Amino acid sequence: MNRIRQILFGLRFRLLLLVLVACAPLAALTLHRAWEERERQVANWQRRAQQFAELALEEEENLLASARQLLFAVAESPHIGPGSSNNPQKTLEEFLALNPQYANLGVVNTNGQLLASTAPAPRSLNLAGESFFRRAVESLEFSVGDIALPPQTPRPTLTFSRPVLDSRGQLTAVVFATIELNFFEGLYSQLRRLPIPRDASWTLINTNGLILARYPGPKRWVGRESLDAAVVARAFESPGQPFEAPGPDGRESIYAFALLPTQLVAGDARAVLCVPRQVLFAQANRTAAQYLTWLGLAGGIALLLGWVGSNVLVIQPIKALVQSSTRLARGDLSARTGLRHGHDELGQLTLSFDLMAQALEQRERERQRASLKLQVLSHRLVEVQESERRHIARELHDEIGQTLTVAEMNLQAALQSPEKPALERRLEESIRAVERVLEQVHDLSLNLRPSMLDDLGLEPALRWYTQRQAELAGLTAEFHPVPLDKRPPPVIETECFRVAQEALTNVVRHAQARSVVVTLTQSDGCLRLSVRDDGCGFEVAQVRNRAVHGASLGVLSMEERATLAGGGLEIISAPGQGTEVRAWFPLDYHRPQELALETQDL
Repeated sequence: MNRIRQILFGLRFRLLLLVLVACAPLAALTLHRAWEERERQVANWQRRAQQFAELALEEEENLLASARQLLFAVAESPHIGPGSSNNPQKTLEEFLALNPQYANLGVVNTNGQLLASTAPAPRSLNLAGESFFRRAVESLEFSVGDIALPPQTPRPTLTFSRPVLDSRGQLTAVVFATIELNFFEGLYSQLRRLPIPRDASWTLINTNGLILARYPGPKRWVGRESLDAAVVARAFESPGQPFEAPGPDGRESIYAFALLPTQLVAGDARAVLCVPRQVLFAQANRTAAQYLTWLGLAGGIALLLGWVGSNVLVIQPIKALVQSSTRLARGDLSARTGLRHGHDELGQLTLSFDLMAQALEQRERERQRASLKLQVLSHRLVEVQESERRHIARELHDEIGQTLTVAEMNLQAALQSPEKPALERRLEESIRAVERVLEQVHDLSLNLRPSMLDDLGLEPALRWYTQRQAELAGLTAEFHPVPLDKRPPPVIETECFRVAQEALTNVVRHAQARSVVVTLTQSDGCLRLSVRDDGCGFEVAQVRNRAVHGASLGVLSMEERATLAGGGLEIISAPGQGTEVRAWFPLDYHRPQELALETQDL
């Protein structure tokens, strides 16, 4: 997972992604061109539907003109009509022979009674209820009847009619001509010569979805209602908008519609041009696939070049910078990139990094020298301070203490002298004052530098000081020392005692504790001190912040003493949970002068 995350968020991946982003506009342009080509194909398909509709309308006009001319000739024939002396049957057969595209010619009287017909029919047949007869009688003009479908007729047919009028304009008969619904043969011939895509079809339908014409396969489709209802509804609701729906073979197809104001059926007709989607867009898809293939090949080459080029020109220098930065972050100030400092951005960056590392290394050397000097001075200051304390304590104990002791003895002698009874009260007060001063001098001497720390060592001094502070403050004190392998260096003893002294003083002054536990142990080459109380506790961060601003120097003093001795200090506390001060000091302590001699080459 980390490897995958490293790859996905790595610089090389971003560079390659940048190459892909650069290629994205070309891919988008290719897809846009393909989309525009598809739109153009759809628009061309719509125009082609309108073109086929115009051809169908022209073919229909030719058919109507032919039917009018034929029926006019039949109606004007002297052998047609009720008053004719000749048999009209022969005349009708002669006209049918001249117009073989028609299926039947006939004459009916004004009552609808069939007089003659080229197609076999009973003479008693009455056609008064047929639409072509009624329309001709009502309009006295050329008329078109309704389409007759099986089983009414063997095949779908359409009948034209015309009234036969005498010289006074009176209706004497109605002549009719019937044609099968394959009368668009001329249109089919034209369509065969046009470049129509394979599996495409052209269909002419009325408002009921009845197929009036169909190419290809007119004989199998004409007279049927085979189109989907949704396609028929869309054809009459939005004839100018292409429509996508499953075709007759179940494949997704594009339908284009065109209005056809026909006279062959009631209402308007619609020309429906259908082609499978994949057939219409085949050329556009092939072109887009070719462009995308070339674009993919170019993108692959660009990615390969980007991979190799980024590795040589970018990744390797960046890795060198990362490795050098990691070494520098870990404290290795000698880290350098080792790269050539060119005039490009990466060359300038590596130069800046190397100069920065060199400057940091130089400053670290100066800081270490200054730190060593400061440490030597601090240790010297502590030693001088402890020496001065030792001298003052000795002077207080030896000189001032002895003098006060002699003064006390003289006052005791004067008090016991019988010669001055009046001075007894004043002598007693003077003796008590001298005793108090003597006790204060003794305490001051111990606080400045307990002599047992030098004479007996750290453990007895801590035990004595802990019990003494506990007795003065009324605390319950426990001291748990672990026997040491050997006596620590004097500096360690002094600093450890001073940290414990400051911690116990804080317990007495601020903790409001009932008990205190002091522990002295040895582990991992360190002397470890712990002072734990059950007092009120405090927020360590707040106290440390106040100490930094000079409000309380006790915490800083303990930390400074532990640090100067080469150790450390940790304070654990919380309000209401007491406080524990932990300090540790190295037992293999080296004086700063010795350390300075060992590191003088820095």
